[in-house]
Amino acid sequence: MTFRLFAYTFDGICVIMVAVLLQQYVIGPATARITTVKECPRTAVSLTDLCIGAQVYAVGKWILWRWWKSRDGKQDSIYGLEHGRLHLQAPTPMWMNMGHWGDGKTRKPMAKACRDLLKAVLAEAGFSNEEERAGNAKANGRRRTLIDLGFGCGDQTIYLMSETPVRPQDRDWWDAREYCVKFDYYVGITKDPLQACYANDSVDKLHAETVTSSGHDVGVISLVCADAASPASWNNQVKRRIDNALKDSPDCWMLALDTAYHFSPSRWPVIQYAHTQLRASFMAFDLCLSPSATITQKLVLRVLTAFMGAPWANFSTMDEYKQKLVEVGYSADAIKIVDISEHVFTPLACYLAEQDSRLKMMGLGIGTFSVAKSLFAWWGRSSVIRGVIVVARR
Repeated sequence: MTFRLFAYTFDGICVIMVAVLLQQYVIGPATARITTVKECPRTAVSLTDLCIGAQVYAVGKWILWRWWKSRDGKQDSIYGLEHGRLHLQAPTPMWMNMGHWGDGKTRKPMAKACRDLLKAVLAEAGFSNEEERAGNAKANGRRRTLIDLGFGCGDQTIYLMSETPVRPQDRDWWDAREYCVKFDYYVGITKDPLQACYANDSVDKLHAETVTSSGHDVGVISLVCADAASPASWNNQVKRRIDNALKDSPDCWMLALDTAYHFSPSRWPVIQYAHTQLRASFMAFDLCLSPSATITQKLVLRVLTAFMGAPWANFSTMDEYKQKLVEVGYSADAIKIVDISEHVFTPLACYLAEQDSRLKMMGLGIGTFSVAKSLFAWWGRSSVIRGVIVVARR
């Protein structure tokens, strides 16, 4: 209490001193210039001077505090730690989904967690590399098509379609691909032209790699820019590539890895199209609303999902999600929805916090992903949102 009283007293004295200086050197001379000969310039400090002084002092104090905080930990160092940026490797893995982090106790890189989320979806869909080799699926004439809604920067495309790593950064997260099977046709759809361009470069390297060294058949890969949520808007080029694939390999799967809840106006037009027009099975990592969510939580979520670019119409409970799949046409017995929230939200929030701390040592940070970190931590604590794997077989 004594320290706080002293601080308040010190602030008060500083405000008065700033007001006096302002009146003497700023307000005083300006006033003196407009006075007549008979008028005397002001010398007393008015209430207005004190208010202006308080504002100037507060701004100055804040600027000084921010400057001193930015120097924290650097006062005794000539170079600090910012030279760590010189050791950062580029290009880097560009996987982007919420990841499957296991029990959260063993930390793993972001790329491996993202890969493991895809593996978890493939495993729930019943795919197995070992069974594929044992059954020699290609020799039996079984040919498959995969339509990937939102393929990101192409890392998952490489993982799904190549038997070996293609780029140097792929070796950091590559594994035995035990849940990957042969897809003869791959059609990836994204509405992000920048990511599509980046992914196409990766696919070009994949084709070059298979020609020059490995020689394995990677299938026919097509990456297109279109709105994955709206099949009605797909141009003839997109439809033609899908039609050509289905003519040769009618066993079709549609994948939405951590993307479907972004689809506007909702995910259901494209899922309906998958079932009715493509006769495709559906697999995804998606988000569901907890049935125990309170009215307050729902109101907060409606605001946050708007900033996320995720229409509120996409947030339903797991039971409502399954019922909607049945209405689309999938058999209830062929639908599986598995809650994996404990392996996603809290561990992801912890990873983001640790990564932010590591990067700040070099004068960087995770930027706007700090907001996502807080959001995922809330989801993990409250269970208001559930992360689920969805499989619906045709």
